[in-house]
Amino acid sequence: MIFITNMSDNVHPAPPPEAQIMQMLFSKMAFFSLSAVARLGIADHLSGNPIPIADLAKAASVNEDFLFRVLRMLSSTGIFAEGPARHFALSPSAEFLRSDHPRSLRAMAIMFSDPWQIESYSRIDQCIRTGTDGPTLAWGHHGFEYFKTHPAEAANFHAAMSSFSSMATGAILQVASFTGFRRIADCGGGHGFFLSRILAQSPDLQGVLFDLPEVVSGAESGGHIAAVKDRLTIESGSFFERVPEACDAYIMKHIVHNWDDGSARRILSLMRDQLATTAPETGRVFLCEMVVPDSPAPVPAKMLDIEMLVVTPGGRERTAHEFAKLFESAGLRLVSITPSQSPICLLEASL
Repeated sequence: MIFITNMSDNVHPAPPPEAQIMQMLFSKMAFFSLSAVARLGIADHLSGNPIPIADLAKAASVNEDFLFRVLRMLSSTGIFAEGPARHFALSPSAEFLRSDHPRSLRAMAIMFSDPWQIESYSRIDQCIRTGTDGPTLAWGHHGFEYFKTHPAEAANFHAAMSSFSSMATGAILQVASFTGFRRIADCGGGHGFFLSRILAQSPDLQGVLFDLPEVVSGAESGGHIAAVKDRLTIESGSFFERVPEACDAYIMKHIVHNWDDGSARRILSLMRDQLATTAPETGRVFLCEMVVPDSPAPVPAKMLDIEMLVVTPGGRERTAHEFAKLFESAGLRLVSITPSQSPICLLEASL
């Protein structure tokens, strides 16, 4: 980003090591700018046809000069498209910043710069030194407790999780089959986006949406469950205390990675106990998680693992071996790990 070569050269040599470091550090500007234009809804005022920056700034009620400089930088990375005479348009990437895109990432971009995130990451050095998550260092309790007294940030978080879910759900459902199951519980299912898609794909399946009371209270207004409401039951509670009864399948998407092994074992053990009573031969536990490879290759799981390190109470992304050990400690057996077209895999375990 800051390594400048002769503009007339057709060959772009790899930047020297110090420029690689600076490029990583300067990514801060891109991140905060991207989050800001998402928060301001800039993409909602754009289309594929370039418009003058003055018109765009007026429509968004922002400072024209500042907006121009931010969009100029983001356009240089491909996020927006800059035309002549200070005109801007959507690029294919910027389409995902629109509120009305079916796989919009706007909520994710907003959530990543919310105060709880910034405060947590500002303490990453303390996290590494002490082995303690950022929210606990900042406020004395983990992020899920923080949300109870910060409803606006909680709403942003749940919107971001639904957004993230929309990216992964299609890929997971391409490799998942719930044929033969009678009743599946989505534990930690939020507002029901994932479970509603499972039920839509499996018309003979009944579903239970299970999450904390303050979370599932927003399921009805979330708009995801209306089409399958006749086959969906909502239950509230903590999955550390109980899980829904009379189910022959349980599924969790990006839940186990939020917790340390002891906490995750508690959740899985409760599912095992229910399956032992309801469906000891055919019952299954499904996890939708990224799996860290044993190779040193750069993969999204290694990035997400740092998010878990900073903002969760002991959460982590796990390797296949670590998942197998975790299931075994809860009295379950890892049956398979199925990759999808997204970075998320479908893990299946049985008694």
